[in-house]
Amino acid sequence: MAPGAVSLPRATRAQLAGLAGLREAAGRRACGQLLVEGPTLLLEALDAGLLPALVAVEDPPAEGAQPALERARAAGAPLVAASARDAARVSDREHARGLLAAVPQPPPWDGALPAEGPVLLLALCGLQDPGNVGTLLRSARAFGAAAVLVLPGSADPFGPKVVRASAGAALRVPLATLQAAVLPDLARRQRLALLAAAPPRPGAGRAPAPAAPPARCLLLLGHETRGVPGIEGAQPAVVPHGPGVESLNVAMAGTILLADWYRAHRA
Repeated sequence: MAPGAVSLPRATRAQLAGLAGLREAAGRRACGQLLVEGPTLLLEALDAGLLPALVAVEDPPAEGAQPALERARAAGAPLVAASARDAARVSDREHARGLLAAVPQPPPWDGALPAEGPVLLLALCGLQDPGNVGTLLRSARAFGAAAVLVLPGSADPFGPKVVRASAGAALRVPLATLQAAVLPDLARRQRLALLAAAPPRPGAGRAPAPAAPPARCLLLLGHETRGVPGIEGAQPAVVPHGPGVESLNVAMAGTILLADWYRAHRA
């Protein structure tokens, strides 16, 4: 630690095993926690009001880690020291950051939405790539989504790779796990237009400029090859592009659609 700082107790085998277990979905479900690495994500967790159950840091800490550690200590989080070898074993990264924390999972979205005014919900339908899910969570936070609905077959939003790709947005954006069958009823009750992302139709010629998304909508994004599951009442939402590309990456297309909604109703 820095000069004058209190020396830390060594991490026990049980503590290290507990942190390592958070790399797997079963381990996260068992204790309701998730794993964050590095000072930036630790600060994001603290800013979100999530008090770490444990922070393990290499001794001495890497440059730049001290402010996050001091904030964690001041908040009451227990800090322990770990060797570089142990930190690397716990990490799922090729180059471990030397700072790992067990953080409570944020509470699920409570289903509340304003009765009037613009509302955007995002549904992830079978998106398996953690990088795509994390990017879309980051975009959802940036462009004002009220919540993100995670359907079966999608990557766990609290997996370490998703949390990293989201730049901490997974700790901030309200999340809920739902079945596709409940979406039409949710849309009716909340007066949300159902939009399903779709690629431009081959041979359709030059597409007209798309209309602005409705002020209250539920946007569904599906797997790039399987698409969105058939949902009653869903209208296609298309991002026009040149003919030389079959389709856009789902995170790119989804971000464009989210930005279109934000520009029309919030910017």
